[in-house]
Amino acid sequence: MSLNEYLKSVSRRWLMIVLLAALGAAGGYAMAAATPDVYRSTSSVLLTSENGGSAAELVQGTAYIENLVSSYVLLADSELVLDQVIDDLDLDMSTARLAGQITAGSPLNTTVIDLSVVDGTAEGAQRIARSVTTHLSLAVSEVSPTSPDGTPTVRLTTIQSASLPSFPIAPNTRLMVALGAAVGLVLGLVYAIIRGLVSQPITDPREIAHLTDDPVVGEVVLAKRDSTLPARVLIDPQGLEAESLRTLAANLTFLTVDGGLRSFVVTSASPGEAKSSIAASLALTLAESSQRVLLIDADLRRPTIATLTQLDDAVGLTGVLIGQYDLDVAVQRWAHDRLDVLTSGAVPPNPTQLLSSDSMQHLIEQASAEYDVIIIDSPPLLAVTDAAWIGRITDGALVVARYNKTTARALTHLFEKLESAGVRMLGVVISCVPRRTRARYGYVAEYAPKSKEAPRKGAAPRETPAPTSPPAHSKSAAKSPTAESVETAS
Repeated sequence: MSLNEYLKSVSRRWLMIVLLAALGAAGGYAMAAATPDVYRSTSSVLLTSENGGSAAELVQGTAYIENLVSSYVLLADSELVLDQVIDDLDLDMSTARLAGQITAGSPLNTTVIDLSVVDGTAEGAQRIARSVTTHLSLAVSEVSPTSPDGTPTVRLTTIQSASLPSFPIAPNTRLMVALGAAVGLVLGLVYAIIRGLVSQPITDPREIAHLTDDPVVGEVVLAKRDSTLPARVLIDPQGLEAESLRTLAANLTFLTVDGGLRSFVVTSASPGEAKSSIAASLALTLAESSQRVLLIDADLRRPTIATLTQLDDAVGLTGVLIGQYDLDVAVQRWAHDRLDVLTSGAVPPNPTQLLSSDSMQHLIEQASAEYDVIIIDSPPLLAVTDAAWIGRITDGALVVARYNKTTARALTHLFEKLESAGVRMLGVVISCVPRRTRARYGYVAEYAPKSKEAPRKGAAPRETPAPTSPPAHSKSAAKSPTAESVETAS
């Protein structure tokens, strides 16, 4: 992913990032509220020598004290001192626990000892600090060497009495809230990036180039509201929809240099990616170029071609596969003299068995002798394997990926399935591209004449009652369905 793609992924999930940051802040506050308050009281004492009659003795005594000060620091949390503190204050704790509350140290090149005591209450911290200072002084007098007259040579003087804390040193609520929010923010960013890596919706052909070496053969614009893509192609042959499909058809012709593209299956990763609309509209476009085209609805689970074309669906592919009807009897003419449609027919209980049968292969071979191009609409490949079966008996598969819906992860799985099934990948079509995004076709809207033609004769199907016998080639005459009625199933 590029930096811009990372930023897109983060911006798409900003709400989750903010939510995780807020939850982190709330967690930090809750932790701070659950943590007992800790107060700290400090005091300082000065070690001096009693031998100071002359200047030389004073210097000697100071040097002597500096050598001993580190030992007296260790004396502060020793049992000699702390046992007396516990007895003095009647504390219900062990010497080791009390030692954990006391910190003693001496600044470099000084004979000062700084004492620090923490406790759950301000008064408790002050009381313990006072007692430690007092009993440390007594311990120093006890363990220090004495002069000939029995006087201790080292004296400990309090230079800063134990203070009464005015506020707790812990927990630091602001810091914990800030840290919690920061942790939540980081988790949110990580989540957004990971989701972007595994489920980033496709919005640019360059993203597909990272997934496969097969080309993006077309970008088809989103049909106008309350209309389907095939209807727009018929109503406005100079519109953006028709132009984008002509580009797709032209790109497909480059795939014929190695022997010809006579039949292919159109599939997608999941439902709702407009594969059926692409298949039907591409059939219309190819029929305009003087090619005889057969459009087959092989989505025997959720067929939509009959709805898109408004053709009768009583007789179709299933009837041909089980030998009930011949191909030339089951097909219906739609929109062009060179375009026939074989609808799905009755929905069978065993779609996969029918589509993987020898009858399906025989049908493709028979149709290839009568038509220049055969386009087969199939179910989404990640849902069922029907497209893989059909792809193996045709020239390959054309994959439809919907703009800002199909994810990179889904496409990767689809490519892997096609490869494992031995199906040739013809390329990827990005469907439902926003009109403002389709900048390369902008000249069409600006310079092309606005088409005011009515739909061509036979562009919409004529409604007929369900036939009691195999239907002959028929032309359409009913109003096309709206985009909403077929988009989810296509």
